[in-house]
Amino acid sequence: MRTSEKQCDEEMRNFKRRRVSLLLLLLGAFLAPAASGADKREIIRQARKAYYNLPSQGFDGFQVAVVPDWTVTLKDELKTDIPPDHPALKILNGIHFWLAWDQNGATKLSHQVDSTPVDEKSAEGLNQTVSGVEQVLSGFSQTIAPFLFSAPFPEAESAYDLEQLSDLYRISYKEGQFDIVTTMRKDFAVVEMKVKGPQFAASIKPQIKSSPKGFLLTGYEGDYQPASGDAYLVSAQIDYKEVEGLQLPGELRMEATAKGGTHKMDLHFTDFQVKKH
Repeated sequence: MRTSEKQCDEEMRNFKRRRVSLLLLLLGAFLAPAASGADKREIIRQARKAYYNLPSQGFDGFQVAVVPDWTVTLKDELKTDIPPDHPALKILNGIHFWLAWDQNGATKLSHQVDSTPVDEKSAEGLNQTVSGVEQVLSGFSQTIAPFLFSAPFPEAESAYDLEQLSDLYRISYKEGQFDIVTTMRKDFAVVEMKVKGPQFAASIKPQIKSSPKGFLLTGYEGDYQPASGDAYLVSAQIDYKEVEGLQLPGELRMEATAKGGTHKMDLHFTDFQVKKH
């Protein structure tokens, strides 16, 4: 009986040890370890250097003419082929847009209209068209700016949390009124950015391409929820053009989906005026 009791006690202790080991293993799978202060700063420094940076390439600012392909937009809206002599094309092609960025990525938009609207209804339609294009350009500029002018990460010496999640890093920090959570791969390519502020919450999933001088943002899928109003989805594709040795956006294809439907817009960038140091 004593031998049997000893064997039972030993088996019970082994069972408890195995159970504790199993619990630790399971907890390890769910609890993401936070990087130490020195380690996380080095990770962020390397991540910031991994992206193509216009100022470091001598960029001091630019202005570019933006030409919408109205045939694409009208075909999507009217659900029919658009002939070259369509009357709307003459009016729309008479609207000219310009986009300017300074050395920090701050945006300035301007436009010019060749003809004066004949009545109030025409003026209202023209204003809506101008506003729609400029909203697209403004949203695009705000999204791409961190990738081209600084980095889509906080400063290495600032306040943030960095967690290691298997083959990913997750960075959480505040920027003004915004709470930002960025997830990136171990090669520093961003896979998702979540931004939450007083006016909206957004999730952006970038498409990243390697280049000889660092990662370039070549597209993104965005899910936006305003504090009031309907949510909308945005899909963007960006083609770059080399201008005076700089990688600058050459074409932008946008698709926005909201409660009222889906809208497409193709924009071509031309007549670059670039300042360099």
